[in-house]
Amino acid sequence: MVVAGGTGVLVELNRGAIDPPALLDLSACAQLREVRREGDIMVLGATTTYTDVLERHAAVLPGLAAASRTVASRQVRNRATLAGALVLADPSGDALAALGAAGATVEVASAHDRRSVDASAFVTAPGRCDLAADELVVALRVPVADGPVAYAKAGARNAMARAVAGVAVALHPVRRRGTACAVGVGPTAIRPAVAEELLAADWDVLDRPETARRFGALVAAAVDPRADARGSAEYRRHITGVLARRALTRAVRELGSAA
Repeated sequence: MVVAGGTGVLVELNRGAIDPPALLDLSACAQLREVRREGDIMVLGATTTYTDVLERHAAVLPGLAAASRTVASRQVRNRATLAGALVLADPSGDALAALGAAGATVEVASAHDRRSVDASAFVTAPGRCDLAADELVVALRVPVADGPVAYAKAGARNAMARAVAGVAVALHPVRRRGTACAVGVGPTAIRPAVAEELLAADWDVLDRPETARRFGALVAAAVDPRADARGSAEYRRHITGVLARRALTRAVRELGSAA
């Protein structure tokens, strides 16, 4: 079993859920630590940590940085990798929301092939992801933000707790459109296509409260929540609409300030 930050694998080892014959530590692999910019794309090596994003790339990846701030503790963020979080396949992952809204892709490689997967589709179910037994995630390709991004999360606490629901909203003023991604409210991350269409159609009136309310309702209608110990399906759907409205309002406020 491969291990990088170890924040997921070691938990599973300690509780006896896994018993691999060996661990292959990737942390010394320089190629997987490489970060570079290719035009409007940031290529983050698979062992890039949350702290790396916060301390080095927040200016160009503000949405991913905002989501990273809500993940666990400083000590965990220093070790935990973005790719590791994706491979653990938690559909409530905060970074997953930001990556989905940004239109990021996951670069996957085997000894014989290399392919790309939309980040929002990489987690296919709780505990499952689009990764074959002979493949590794080698990088994340994340578009540089071309407008304001906001992330709103509901949980037992603002950080160090899994999201009951989370919504990221990114605005793209040059293209006059917006993108969004919801997590924690379905077996996968969810891109609410109809809600995104509303942002494009109502671009000139994004600052109206009615637009935010309609957007929130459309995002809530797109999700597929399940009840668990952290909340009922009804509550999760309701709070998703609230979070979507808040995230859009924050992003629009920032857009107005920039103008």
